[in-house]
Amino acid sequence: MMNRLADTTRDLRGYIDGIRMVDTHEHLDTEEQFIGEPADFGRLFLHYASCDLISAGCPPQDVLRVQADGDLSPLEKWKLIEPYWEYVKGTGYGRCLETAIRDLYGLEGLSAGTVVALSEKMSRARRGLYYREVFDRAGIAVALWNRLDRLAPIPRMWSPDYDRSLFIQDLLAPFLRLDLQKLSGEHDYELEEWHQGWGREILCLDDYLGAVEERFCAYASQASALKIELAYTRPLAFVDRSRGEIEPVFNQLLNCGWERNVSLPSLEQLRAVQDYLVHFSIRQCAKYDLTVKFHTGLQEGNANTIGNARASLLSNLFFKYPKVRFDIYHISYPYQEELVTLVKNFANVAVDFCWMWIVNPAAGRRALGDFLDAVPANKIHGFGGDFIFIEGSYGHAVMAKDNIARVLAEKVVEGTFTEDRARQLARWILRDNPINWFGLTDKVPSEVLG
Repeated sequence: MMNRLADTTRDLRGYIDGIRMVDTHEHLDTEEQFIGEPADFGRLFLHYASCDLISAGCPPQDVLRVQADGDLSPLEKWKLIEPYWEYVKGTGYGRCLETAIRDLYGLEGLSAGTVVALSEKMSRARRGLYYREVFDRAGIAVALWNRLDRLAPIPRMWSPDYDRSLFIQDLLAPFLRLDLQKLSGEHDYELEEWHQGWGREILCLDDYLGAVEERFCAYASQASALKIELAYTRPLAFVDRSRGEIEPVFNQLLNCGWERNVSLPSLEQLRAVQDYLVHFSIRQCAKYDLTVKFHTGLQEGNANTIGNARASLLSNLFFKYPKVRFDIYHISYPYQEELVTLVKNFANVAVDFCWMWIVNPAAGRRALGDFLDAVPANKIHGFGGDFIFIEGSYGHAVMAKDNIARVLAEKVVEGTFTEDRARQLARWILRDNPINWFGLTDKVPSEVLG
């Protein structure tokens, strides 16, 4: 039995290597930014593994120095995390980095003996076409892209300059954040620059909604989805508010920085405005046949409020907008069993395993087995790298393929599937399903998908 499982896993893993995957979620810089920034191994701790280091006891200020202190040598950075790395390298985050270091740079993991050579190799890799080279090695045809434009002074729903042979962009929703300082004029940028960012003066709710509508009209046909990430700041329960309820609050928010004796709205009032804008956004997605992505489950970083992020809080949206497709990120981990029920019950809801294979590989395997047993197979999206740096995308892709092959092999050996059926399922969840759910056929150059 063990030999058959190993043989079947190996055969399926070889088949999966031939699938040009659709990566459902990345945060990578543009290649121009990638080439222009300095690199040492500290870049590998910009997120994810840094959280495990902090969880293991590494002082957060030391993690920040590893990430961004250009005055420290690689060895000096290594000494800051060395006492904790031994505890972290066995987690999904740690294994992802070790896989990438081994395969991309030919070194056996992180140690005092490798960090200097690794940093040199990472610097030499910062060249044109390196993304495509790594994507090809990982088996990624194209990635759905949520650009983290950290320096943009204006609300950016769309970045027109990007490589369509690598990425299909998500339409973003910065207007849902209700930035108090920017809306009220209390910010570091000139108000004129803020208005130019929206293309108009924002003097009332109609101006704000009109600016958002203009961007949907301009970009929705090119976008892969609308990404909503409010689970980092509030519970994912969005009440269907009336305009009359929230417009006075919006005007109060808009004017509080300009008129004396105008107080800030309460947190409850601000969330009511967000509720209205989320429903407004989803109606725009219905108009333009655009999928809606929600971050659910575990949040990146340390000391978050996990209960905010369970997918079951979104149920009213699934009922109210039956013609809108929803993509539920990160399998809502650790609430994945609730999501099994939601995907099973609602025709317009799909599960996305982006990030999951490095968060908890064993839980990901159990969950994939549950989803394959319980829900239609056209609503499972198997991989999204969800990384800021390309090395992480590669390591995650390898781990995703390893674990998916293992789950499918177990199903074959137990007699649930034939091996031909397992191959078909692998192709669906890694390629065909996201192509169909996000409507990519007309958005991706045909030579990219192959």
